[in-house]
Amino acid sequence: MQDIFYISTIKAIKTLSSDRRLKILQYLVDNEYTAQDLGKILKIKPNVLWYDMKQLEDANLIELIHTEQIRGTVKKFYRAVARNFFVDVSLGSANINNAKKIQNFINQEIEDWHREKIIKISFKKLANKIINQNLGIKENEIVVISYQPMHQKLVEDLIVEIAKKGAYAIPIFLTKRMEYNFIKNVPLKFACKDVISDFLLDKIDAHIIFSGEFLEEDNEFRFTQDLMEKSNQIEEVKRENIRKTYQTKVRFLTIDTLANNQIAELNPELCKEMYWKSLNIEPDSLHNECEFVQQRLLSSKSIKIQDGNGSSLNISLPKERTIEIKDGIANLQSSDSELPGGMVVGLLENGNIEGEFHTDFAYLFDKKFEDVFIKIEKGRLTKIVAQKNNQELQKMFNNADGDKDVVGSFCIGLNPEIYQNIGHPYINSKIYGALSLQVGWDELEASQVDSDMIAQFFMLNKTILVDGEILFENGKLYK
Repeated sequence: MQDIFYISTIKAIKTLSSDRRLKILQYLVDNEYTAQDLGKILKIKPNVLWYDMKQLEDANLIELIHTEQIRGTVKKFYRAVARNFFVDVSLGSANINNAKKIQNFINQEIEDWHREKIIKISFKKLANKIINQNLGIKENEIVVISYQPMHQKLVEDLIVEIAKKGAYAIPIFLTKRMEYNFIKNVPLKFACKDVISDFLLDKIDAHIIFSGEFLEEDNEFRFTQDLMEKSNQIEEVKRENIRKTYQTKVRFLTIDTLANNQIAELNPELCKEMYWKSLNIEPDSLHNECEFVQQRLLSSKSIKIQDGNGSSLNISLPKERTIEIKDGIANLQSSDSELPGGMVVGLLENGNIEGEFHTDFAYLFDKKFEDVFIKIEKGRLTKIVAQKNNQELQKMFNNADGDKDVVGSFCIGLNPEIYQNIGHPYINSKIYGALSLQVGWDELEASQVDSDMIAQFFMLNKTILVDGEILFENGKLYK
C-alpha cells in the first residue's frame, strides 16, 4: 500500500464525484474488505456496490489484495491503493483550480473520517453534546458560529442541532484568502469593526468559536510592512472587543483546533489521537477535577514543583488571588471556556516565584526550544539558557521590550487525553499534570504584564506540592 497516490486522470476524478464511492474508498483506506462485507456495513445493494467497486478498480484507486476459497466460494478482498490521495495538477492548467478543490475535498473527507474513528463518536453526536451539554441552547436563542473550511462538517451538524432546539444559527465563515483581502482592501475604519462586538453582541446568546491556524498555504499571502502595521491595528481592536465580550452574558465556547502543519516532532497520528479524543471528554468529570485543583489553590499559601534532582520552583500565592478554571464547559453562567479544556490558571500579581529549573521545553512567541534552564528571582526571569539554539533564544529575548522577564501567571494542565508535547503552545498548557509559566505579555491568560514578549515554559510529569502536600506526582492527581 502506497503512502500517497496522485490522481492524474479525469476518469478517477469523475469516479470520486459520487459520495457513495468516496465512502467506499474511505473504508478501504483503513482495512481490506470483500464486496459482501462492505455491502452489509454500508447497507448498499449488492449490484450497486459491485458496480461502484468496479469503477474504483478501473480508475486504479482500489486493488485486489488476495482471495480466499471457502466452501467452493471465492472471496475477493480489496484495499485502497494508498493512505492519502492527491489530485495531480498536471491534469492541465485549465483544470488547476478544480483539481485543487477536488484534492481538498477528498483529503478533508478522509481526514474527517479518521477523526470520527479516533474519537469514537460521530460529529453528529459531538454536535449534540456541545449544543445540549456544553452550551445548553434553548428555544429562540441566537448562536453565532465562527469557523474555517476545515470545520465545515462539524459546523453543519451544529447548525442542525441548533435548529432542533428551535434556536437560530448565524454562521460566520473565515479563510486565509478572505483575511488577506480584508486587510488589504478594506479601509482601516471599517476593517476595525467587529461583527460580534459592534453589531451582534447585544442580540446573541451564545458564540461558538473555532480557533487555530488556517490550513491554506501562506505563500501567496505576503504582507508588506504597511499591511503588517494595519493588521496589527486591526488585531489590537479585536483584542479589545474580546475583552468587552467577556463582560457580557454571552456564553462562549472556543474549540481550539490544530492545523496539520502544527503537529510537533512526535508521532503525528499520536498527537491527532490525543487532540481529538480530548474533544470527547465528559464535561462533568473534567469540571470536577478542575474544581478540586482550584479549591486547593484558593485556600493554600504556596506551590512547589520539584524535578527529583534538586531543582525546584516555589510560588508564594497572594492573600487576594485569581485562580480560574478553563475546563471547556459553557453553560448559562459561563463567559469563557475552551475545548479541549482542562487547566487551572493562577495570576501572580502581588504573588512571588523563586527558584531554578530545567524545563522540558519552552516557546518564545511560536518558536520552540528544548531543555531550557531558567532562574527566577522575586518573580523575574534572571537567567535563561537553551540546550540547543541558545544564541537564537537569547536574540529573541533581548529584542523584546517591556517587562519581558516578569512571570505573569502559571497553569496546571488537567486534560487527561493530552499527556505530552502536542506541538501547539496553547494546547500544551492543558497537558495533564504539567505546570507551565507564562512570562512577558500574557496574551492567553490575561495577566497585567506590559511587554511584547510571549514566552511559555513547560514542566511535565514532575512533583507538584501545595502547602507541602503532593497534588501531582508523575502525572497522577492525588485527591
